[in-house]
Amino acid sequence: MRSSISNSDIHLTERFIPGGRWLLPLVVAAAIAALAVAGEEFLLAKRGFVPAIVDSPAIWARERARVDRLGGDALVLIGASHMQLDIDLDAMRRLTGKEPVQLAIDGTSFVPILADLADDERVTGTILVDYQDHVIEERDRSDGAAASLGAWDRIRQSGGIPDFATTEALLGDVLHRNMRSFADGASPWDSLALRVFDERITPQYLVTLPDRTRLADYRKVTMPQFYYARVLRNAGFRDVPSAANWSDFDAIVASRIRSLPPLDLKHFAGNAAAIATSVRKIEARGGRVVFIMFPRSGLVREADERMYPRALYWDRFLRIVQAPGLNYTDVPALAAFVCPDGAHLDMREQRPFTEALVHALPILRQNSGRPVGRVASAPTEADQEQVR
Repeated sequence: MRSSISNSDIHLTERFIPGGRWLLPLVVAAAIAALAVAGEEFLLAKRGFVPAIVDSPAIWARERARVDRLGGDALVLIGASHMQLDIDLDAMRRLTGKEPVQLAIDGTSFVPILADLADDERVTGTILVDYQDHVIEERDRSDGAAASLGAWDRIRQSGGIPDFATTEALLGDVLHRNMRSFADGASPWDSLALRVFDERITPQYLVTLPDRTRLADYRKVTMPQFYYARVLRNAGFRDVPSAANWSDFDAIVASRIRSLPPLDLKHFAGNAAAIATSVRKIEARGGRVVFIMFPRSGLVREADERMYPRALYWDRFLRIVQAPGLNYTDVPALAAFVCPDGAHLDMREQRPFTEALVHALPILRQNSGRPVGRVASAPTEADQEQVR
């Protein structure tokens, strides 16, 4: 059989694939690229930047899978930013002998996550919940939790084999957790232009670690502007008062906060009863659920206490749910911590706060079913009527 390759084809191949030594240029090119990357990493480190992952549903789902594997040894943390910013997982691991898993999601409700854990027979560990009064009223809100639970559901349906999107996210996570050039979702070009050469760059005050813990360095933010922005947002004030100085501004905002009436959370009792159902499922198979009110400070604390009176909400919630609860105001060691922005702790306070929290929670330090903190009495007739 005659060959289909003609002499002209051979000549064309020789013409367009030049000969020569290619190894040396490739090595030189690779060396230049490596030096460029190393140089950028050095300059970013010099400016105070550190590697930081970009939190994503895929990363959350990876952590969620660990809960099933750990069983009774899991110490599951759910809720929102307070849980992510205030807890040191290494300290929690060392003091409890359990394996902490960070499942809190910034700015979202714990309720869908708790329901998912309750419906999974493999979840038999201890669950710590970052409690907030307004979250109970908004029980059906899924927001950020929906995407994370969706990623977890896809992994379960595939028998534990991640899909393309999950695999891509986890591979990207490798770069983010090891290289400053990719920190916070930036690209190397963005980092070069906006972080290396731009003197006006905003400091990296918030860092997300591979275990999904977050570190907030409030020394890098502009105070008191940052604090008052949190105060206004927390109190629901849409306008910014005019004042000659910060002292006057504080007095104006404080006066407005003192006039705040208690909020009427119409669905609170009914939603608390639904949450109690999830708690009972977990307890029935040997697991535990503990609700924690994290520290607030300054005008943020005052606004919360006026809008959500303790007797009307926190105490009533514990009566309905009949689960252990710890309010930071009941423990002097916890109430002494100061939140720079009024709502979250600085990264330097994570470890001492976690140590104080574990000390205040006997259920974490020994295998006992004793109540934790202050647990309210049985539901009153008024509570039961509202649930009905």
